[in-house]
Amino acid sequence: MFHIIVFKNNKKKKKLKSFVRENLAVDYYNKLIKKSNDIIFAKKYESGYECKFNIAIITDKFIEDKIYYTDEYGRNKTIDSKIDDLNYIYRISPYNFEEDIFDVQENKRITLSEFESSYLKKDKVYMVSKLKNKFILQDDDNFKLFSLKNESDSDRLMNLFQEIKLGTKLIVVKDVSSPQRKYLYNMLVERGYNKKFLYTSYTTYPT
Repeated sequence: MFHIIVFKNNKKKKKLKSFVRENLAVDYYNKLIKKSNDIIFAKKYESGYECKFNIAIITDKFIEDKIYYTDEYGRNKTIDSKIDDLNYIYRISPYNFEEDIFDVQENKRITLSEFESSYLKKDKVYMVSKLKNKFILQDDDNFKLFSLKNESDSDRLMNLFQEIKLGTKLIVVKDVSSPQRKYLYNMLVERGYNKKFLYTSYTTYPT
């Protein structure tokens, strides 16, 4: 048997599928890797802790002592194939889950592509301002608020906004001045946003 397993911080997280035939397992694995590689805003935290994911083909059939793979930084790595007396790693690779953006107005989680299709029009210019783990999308006097898990995720997304083209123009303000920050907080409170929520830096704290 060949099992497709997701690992979180080198510990088994979930079995996705099992195959009797090697070629079917490899085909399914390669499709998952391709989908993973297409993700540009990947999940880096769960339950308040930093994490990394790998996907592997695990089998009870011994193939070779060492497995060669490329890590998330593009470095060539070597690991022992043997997991225990019954299981061996056949293939392994870094794996990405897509991170969500919390849409505060709609009280729901959305993907980056959903954010683009719902809020960014090609013929407009928007300003994006970072506030702790949140950001404001501003179109003239229209404001939309979004939240992420922590400030690190918010910084990553601001960098992405600067690097990628979303079919529109975005003016990205990562370092808001003190007067501008005060104005934004007051404006959001006046519009009914919870002040305590606005001043927090995390949505999930480590336990």
